[in-house]
Amino acid sequence: MKWAPVFLSFLFLSPSCGQPSQPGQPGPRPDAARPVVQFTDIAPSAGITFRHANGKSGRYYFLETVASGGGFIDYDGDGDLDVYLLNGAAIPGFVPGRPLSSVLYRNDGDGTFTDVTSQAGVGNADGYGMGLAVADYDNDGDDDLFVTNYGVNVLYRNEGDGTFRDVTGQANLTVPKDPTFSTSAAFLDYDRDGHLDLYVCAYVEFDFETNRRCSRDGIQSYCGPDIYEGAADLLYRNNGDGTFTDVSAEAGIANPDGKGLGVVGGDYDGDGWTDIFVANDLTPDFLYRNNGDGTFTDMALLAGVAYGEDGVARAGMGVDIGDYDRNGSPDIYVTNFSLEPNSLHRNNGNGTFTETTFGAGVGNPTLLFLGFGTAFKDFDHDGWLDIFAANGHVIDNISLFDPTITYAQTNQLFRNEGNGVFSDVSPEAGPPFQVERVHRGAAFGDVDNDGDVDVLVTTVNDVPLLLRNDGTAGRGAPGESGGSSGAGRSSGAGGSSGTGGSGGASGGSADSASLLSLLVATEGVRSNRNGIGARVTVVTDAVQQSREIRSAYSYLAANDLRAHFGLGAHAGADSVIVDWPGGVRDVATGVEGGQLITIREGAGIVSRTPFLRR
Repeated sequence: MKWAPVFLSFLFLSPSCGQPSQPGQPGPRPDAARPVVQFTDIAPSAGITFRHANGKSGRYYFLETVASGGGFIDYDGDGDLDVYLLNGAAIPGFVPGRPLSSVLYRNDGDGTFTDVTSQAGVGNADGYGMGLAVADYDNDGDDDLFVTNYGVNVLYRNEGDGTFRDVTGQANLTVPKDPTFSTSAAFLDYDRDGHLDLYVCAYVEFDFETNRRCSRDGIQSYCGPDIYEGAADLLYRNNGDGTFTDVSAEAGIANPDGKGLGVVGGDYDGDGWTDIFVANDLTPDFLYRNNGDGTFTDMALLAGVAYGEDGVARAGMGVDIGDYDRNGSPDIYVTNFSLEPNSLHRNNGNGTFTETTFGAGVGNPTLLFLGFGTAFKDFDHDGWLDIFAANGHVIDNISLFDPTITYAQTNQLFRNEGNGVFSDVSPEAGPPFQVERVHRGAAFGDVDNDGDVDVLVTTVNDVPLLLRNDGTAGRGAPGESGGSSGAGRSSGAGGSSGTGGSGGASGGSADSASLLSLLVATEGVRSNRNGIGARVTVVTDAVQQSREIRSAYSYLAANDLRAHFGLGAHAGADSVIVDWPGGVRDVATGVEGGQLITIREGAGIVSRTPFLRR
């Protein structure tokens, strides 16, 4: 994180460099009259009363600036996403009025949540909570929970009866050096053996005894990460017997020059092997290409994603990958520090990326914000991936040094206009986007099983937000007039279009009632049980949308493992294709929208569940 104030005069530009490198020029500018998806914060009414504490005492411990996260886990297997929130702990100079605990809320399926932390045994009482990763690491049919801490990380094994057991030592996940400063983590199957491995980001070498004092103009404030040495990330190989082996050094990812905050796994080069992108704080980002032999090579510099387009390392926080321009290759979005734009890297399909930040419209609007949690998601079901960013500064007295920047900030929503350009629609997205808080993690999933993407946002020393997606009214997909029927948008990467599709992808009304979606859950057999790393492709007419199954992205977050697809004006999909990590391909045809389908490896669709209606 970059701390010194920077003059803005040279930043508020719209340079020609960074324009979308799609064929031709970007299409017409956005239609400002098109309604925007609306969100409602339901955390208070849902019974989520958790309040975070970072241990702030006036001693300005660097640790206090970046915590903490939270996310989703269906711990009881009932099909409803439950919520887990990480808390701080007692640290020198801070004695809480009551013992601090991380909290697990059970989704009761009726819009309310119940605190089940004590029964489940996941209070994380011995750690200063940072983030989490969720997956079925032992392939026994229920999702487990890995918690990252400043201190000792914890692996909670789901016992399948509503309780968890701490198996950290048994699984060989303890580290000899204590304390560690772990941040984001990801379960992924990097060697495609059907067992989920674990990547853990390490931030910096920090301890309370050597905490540095930093000040500006005689005013004490938080130090930046440049004061501290970086720490090497960790990669654990799953041995398939409940234990893990640290393979960081032999895999080639044990680089102490990084200061990792966000991580995401995905196949950026289309070779069938899961690669890893790490957002580093004020040091070059990592793009680890999977060599397919148990090793990785950092390709970030050659691929054009190590630095910003000015050749300077940015202060990366959160990250996601997604094919925002539908050209078949996943792109990368990274949230950065204030006075830096968030980074949008367009995948050129040849192993390299072009930064399109300013040309795509996400440069200037992000300069005064400090972003953390983020994701590509199709919030309005038009078939194009939008972008969400959770914002909040790390310096509590930042306004004393730069009056243009605030500590508490609003979140942002960027709508994909389908022409390589995004519009900042945050002011119209509902009251929660007008609330200034110090936001950190963001997790994404369908908490009410109604077919759209909701957002859980964590905060510093405050209560979380659970943003229910309430959709829009009377809105058509880009390029359509609201309320029309028949032909639906079906432009591909090259901009061609066609009429409403045949089979499952028949055209329909373009108002909000017909902008359907599809959720796809995967169940691996030869592959890992969650199907993490599987590529799901939904075809509607001439349009193909692809997602990879994964839980880890954003910042300190665990997300819905189901893949979400907006179908635009189509009533369904011509086909749904799943390419499994083990090489099997399943194809289902004529799939109706408005439902959750589960595809089992080698068996096709094994269940269909219509979305709930509010």
